[in-house]
Amino acid sequence: MKYHFISKIIGIGLLSLLVFLNASSPALVSQETGYFETRASYLIQDDQMLIEFELVNHYDTTKQLQFGSGQQFEVVITNEAGDEVYRYSDGKMFTMALVLRDIKPGESFKWQDKWDLTDQDGQKLSSGKYTVEVQVLVIPDDSSAAIPAEQLTAALEINLAEGIIKETAEQVIRALRDQDADRISAFVHPEKGVRFTPYTFVSLDRDLVFNQEGIKNFFTDDKEYLWGYFDGTGWEIRMTPAEYYQRFVYSHDFADAEQVGYNEVLSFGNMLENQFEVYEDPIIVEYYFSGFNPDYAGMDWKSLRLVFERYENSWKLVGIIHNEWTI
Repeated sequence: MKYHFISKIIGIGLLSLLVFLNASSPALVSQETGYFETRASYLIQDDQMLIEFELVNHYDTTKQLQFGSGQQFEVVITNEAGDEVYRYSDGKMFTMALVLRDIKPGESFKWQDKWDLTDQDGQKLSSGKYTVEVQVLVIPDDSSAAIPAEQLTAALEINLAEGIIKETAEQVIRALRDQDADRISAFVHPEKGVRFTPYTFVSLDRDLVFNQEGIKNFFTDDKEYLWGYFDGTGWEIRMTPAEYYQRFVYSHDFADAEQVGYNEVLSFGNMLENQFEVYEDPIIVEYYFSGFNPDYAGMDWKSLRLVFERYENSWKLVGIIHNEWTI
C-alpha cells in the first residue's frame, strides 16, 4: 500500500509538471506550419521568351535563405526528346560567396530570364514542345532542415509555335471575320505578300499572290480573277476577291473554330500536304471544324490555315490556305 501510494504521488506530480510545461511552452505542443512555393510564367515577344518566376514564403515568420554563390537560380529548357536546348548558367561567371536574404511572411523573391529562342547549336527555333524548369538554388544552413526540392522548383510545358504566334493569329482571324482590309494588310509580309490557296496543295505557279496594297482594296476590287479550279468538276474558279473570300476564305466562322492547331495538321483530304515544304520555316495555324451535318458523317469538314513566316523581329502573313474534303 505504501509503494502504491507513493507511485500515485509521483504520477500526479509528473502530470502536473507536463501541464505546466505545455502551458508555458506552446512550441512543445504545436509545430510551425508553412511552406515555400515557386511559381513561373512566360511571355514570347519580339522573338524572345521572357521567363518570370518567384519564390513565395507561406510561413507565418520571416525566414532567412542562404545561397551558395551569386547564382540564385537555374533555368533549363529541354525539347520533347529530353535534349537540353538552353541553360541559364552556360557561359556565365558568378561570385563565389555566401548570400543571405531574409524573406517575410507572404512576401516573395522575384527573378526573370530571357531566352532568344536559339538552341545550343545556334539554330533559331519556332516550333515543337518544350519543358522549362526553374530551380531556386537555396542551400540549407547548419541550423535548419533542407527545403524540399519540390518547393524550390517550377516547370512549364510550352508549345513554342503557339506561344510565338497565338496573339498575332487571333488578330488576323478576327480581322478576316470583320473584313477589315486595312488591319489584314498590316499583317501581310511586306516583300512576299500573301498567297491564296483554294485546296490544300500550295501551287507556286497557279496560286494568286496579293501584296499589302492589293489587300487594302481586296473587298472593293470588282475584277474577276482565276484562282484555280474547282475540285471534281475542274471548272475555273473565276471570282472577284469578295466572292472568293465568301467561298474559299471565311466560309465559316473560323474565329470560333472547333479546334485550333499550331504547326500540326488537323485536317486531311485526298490532296498532297506540301505547305511545310513550300514555305520557309513557317508557323501554320489551322482553324478546323470536323463537320456540320450529321448525315454527312464528317465529310463536310472545313478548315482555314494561316501561314506566317519570320520577317525581321516579327511574323508576317504569307499564305491563306482553304481546306475541305475533296474527291
